[in-house]
Amino acid sequence: MIEAIKNPFSALEMWDDEVVTVNEGDEKKKVDAKHYRIRYLIGESEDKRFVDGGSNDIAELSEKTIFLAPSVHRLTGDPFHYDHARVESISGTTRISERTKELNRHSVCEDHETVEVIFESPGVECCAMSKEQAEKMHVPLQYIAGYLLGKDDGVLKVALSKTVVDDETKYYDNIHLIPESAIKQLSCLE
Repeated sequence: MIEAIKNPFSALEMWDDEVVTVNEGDEKKKVDAKHYRIRYLIGESEDKRFVDGGSNDIAELSEKTIFLAPSVHRLTGDPFHYDHARVESISGTTRISERTKELNRHSVCEDHETVEVIFESPGVECCAMSKEQAEKMHVPLQYIAGYLLGKDDGVLKVALSKTVVDDETKYYDNIHLIPESAIKQLSCLE
């Protein structure tokens, strides 16, 4: 693997409490679960509103919002991009502090559950350009962070989210199958 340009966006793990339906034999049962997902922090804002509380003073309310993307990509010579249609947001200072955790990158690791993968991804769509510009383009690098499911037959499997039910059974979704030959860098996140 080669050294790729460092991703300037921080990876965050976030979670929500959910009730999911699981099959137990012929019976369907509702159980409590936690839904985890890893996203890149691509922006944040602070909203300030003023409210009339019924007295002579006006109260100030502040609320923080963070914006997250499941992946970012980079074309050679261009800045980093992300799919605006897939951006998620979380609002509320308390919700953000209690339901998110910033993940740190480590370049060397073995058998780690959370990873960041940088790989050549011809499936990343780009912007409008002329035919001449398109002929000069290279395959873009895509950056994803997720849960490492395994590696076999030359394919790395990474899920962008997981659900953990009460009995600690894990279910994964948004799974990416990445040929090892396309991987430029693999880092651990914790």
